[in-house]
Amino acid sequence: MQVILCEDIDKIGVAGETKSVSEGFARNFLLPKGLAYPATPGNLKKWESEKHLREIKLVKNLESARTLAAQLESVALSVPARAGREGQLFGSITTAAVAEALLGKGFSVDRKTIDISAPIKTLGAHEVTIRLHSQVEARLKVEVVSS
Repeated sequence: MQVILCEDIDKIGVAGETKSVSEGFARNFLLPKGLAYPATPGNLKKWESEKHLREIKLVKNLESARTLAAQLESVALSVPARAGREGQLFGSITTAAVAEALLGKGFSVDRKTIDISAPIKTLGAHEVTIRLHSQVEARLKVEVVSS
């Protein structure tokens, strides 16, 4: 099935592209969530007519993502966790814990955009990546401290 992507979708394509996807993926995921439209001649014409407005919105989103990334990279984030004597945590630091700590600092970040490359299971400084936009990532230093 041919669809027009409304948003950037990982491993599928970027907004505005016409892609061929399976019927089930389109009907069960893309169309109900508003991530794509069927690629009919009417929808293609409508998409082209609204292209300029979307480009302006995309530039604004990119600029706001860059400013947010600069703010996030300057934040010193501390996450408390229970740990043993050797600095091993009882459990691990999750994306939800990082998002909650950021919320405490005044930043509302969706936990799904936070990427922890390796499980955080020790005390100390660790690096976390936050995907704010398809072109903008913020690298954040997270200090895990004993509570």
